[in-house]
Amino acid sequence: MVTDNQMNMKKIFLITGIFVILLASCRKAAYMPYHSSDNIYFDFDPATSDRDSIVYTFAYTPGKELDTVWLPVRISGNRIDSPRTYKVAVTDSGTTAKPGVHYAALQPQYAMPAHEGYSVFPVVIYNTDTLLTTRSVALNLHLAPTGSLGTAFSSLIKARIIISNKLEKPYWWNMWLGGYYSQVKHELFLISVGVLDLSTDGLDAPKNLYYVGKLNSFLANPFTWINNNPDKHYVLELRPDGNYDFYNENTPNHRILYKKDPSAGKFFFIDENGANVI
Repeated sequence: MVTDNQMNMKKIFLITGIFVILLASCRKAAYMPYHSSDNIYFDFDPATSDRDSIVYTFAYTPGKELDTVWLPVRISGNRIDSPRTYKVAVTDSGTTAKPGVHYAALQPQYAMPAHEGYSVFPVVIYNTDTLLTTRSVALNLHLAPTGSLGTAFSSLIKARIIISNKLEKPYWWNMWLGGYYSQVKHELFLISVGVLDLSTDGLDAPKNLYYVGKLNSFLANPFTWINNNPDKHYVLELRPDGNYDFYNENTPNHRILYKKDPSAGKFFFIDENGANVI
């Protein structure tokens, strides 16, 4: 007859045996080497850009003829003690940018330094096409496999650069300013707020809402803003038709119409499409 003590001892031996087996398995797994092939992919930060695209405009830097866009790439797999190469190619489909006109030809291949799993590579873009002030062009790129790095993550190997010399809708715009976008409202934002970008971090909400409030106050009463900011050199000049031209004294040929809407009984800035800036 098996006593209670004998039963308890059997349970203890059984539990101990299972623990030893699990511990051995964990140690074996801990030392199990990574055997999967190494791949490279674009590593865009969704907090500062769209998932796979970058919008670049020369409108913030008048007179600048070229600049460099740095695209981030990351390795999924082992870091090794020697450099490896990866390839970036232009995707013909959807690309409207022209080599030598809008961007410099890409290098045949790029290097991932030894012991590294992250890098950036340069795309030189040009501001020599005068039509960029009225339209944008797109440069679509994709990663191609090499002997040392694959491209297995098909959803993460494409990138898109939008190039222009006009204001483009920023990635953060909808979050803080809503669905209506116009180049004129964007320009008025830059003038009245004094910052280039807002973030999409919820913790920045108080600061971003403060900037939104500054824009709304300006749109509601630009005369007050002009009086409070004489160093900015902006004026509202009365036109013969009773409306106003808003412009900077240093660039008098670039004017934004400030027009009364009879149905609303108040003035609005007019955007590039002839609509009220709201």
